[in-house]
Amino acid sequence: MWIRPIPKAVSQQYPIITQSPPPYLHNSVKRTITKARLSAMEAAGSDSDGREFKNAQEMWREQIGDEGDDPKKIQWYREGVAYWEGVEASVDGVLGGFGQVNDADIKGSEAFLNSLLHERFGDGGRNQHLVALDCGSGIGRITKNLLIRYFNEVDLLEPVSHFLDAARENLSQEHFVASDVHKATNFYCVPLQEFTPEAGRYNVIWIQWCIGHLTDDDFISFFKRAKDLFWITKTEASQDPIYTSRTYFVNVDCTCIK
Repeated sequence: MWIRPIPKAVSQQYPIITQSPPPYLHNSVKRTITKARLSAMEAAGSDSDGREFKNAQEMWREQIGDEGDDPKKIQWYREGVAYWEGVEASVDGVLGGFGQVNDADIKGSEAFLNSLLHERFGDGGRNQHLVALDCGSGIGRITKNLLIRYFNEVDLLEPVSHFLDAARENLSQEHFVASDVHKATNFYCVPLQEFTPEAGRYNVIWIQWCIGHLTDDDFISFFKRAKDLFWITKTEASQDPIYTSRTYFVNVDCTCIK
């Protein structure tokens, strides 16, 4: 399923890159690791305005132009950031009005994180100095409620400045009990498509819904930039690449859900 913009607005020395879908999208947003599903990318679809597209590539050409059409692509990202700049810096705001899923999301994410840490470290990482990168950190919701309890340092990456300001405040000593051994270290106001993780710094790169804001080529580019930095556990026994099936394009806030 794609979301189209509204004009208004396995070596264990490498870090883990994780992506966790929102609980309320579990039944509608699925990933597959079989090459056979790649053909679904060529399937026709329509958006929520009733406009028909022969395939996802046709939709992308309309939204960001042909390859090399930088002004149109820049506009795509500008509209995305502009939308979130008009959103309240709160849990309900960053969750798109679904603040009630916060507890379930944290619970599910913690189970997922625990399984990865125990698979990678026999003691779950308790005797390691662990560092995480929280991509699309928003107001620090995931860092504060989850990551900072498991990692000695967490860096936050967020392109919306007032979200990042709220994260700094939420994670400050005045509002949050942290320690010298578990703390938010760096706050980067940089979009994901322009960021390259520092080599050798991160044990885990945590990516949730922000990955859906990237165009396909920037999605691939991010993983290429991190190709020597990550370790991925797949939930099925397959060495195939990960592909995504989507045939319905939804006209909502400059995001594509993959």
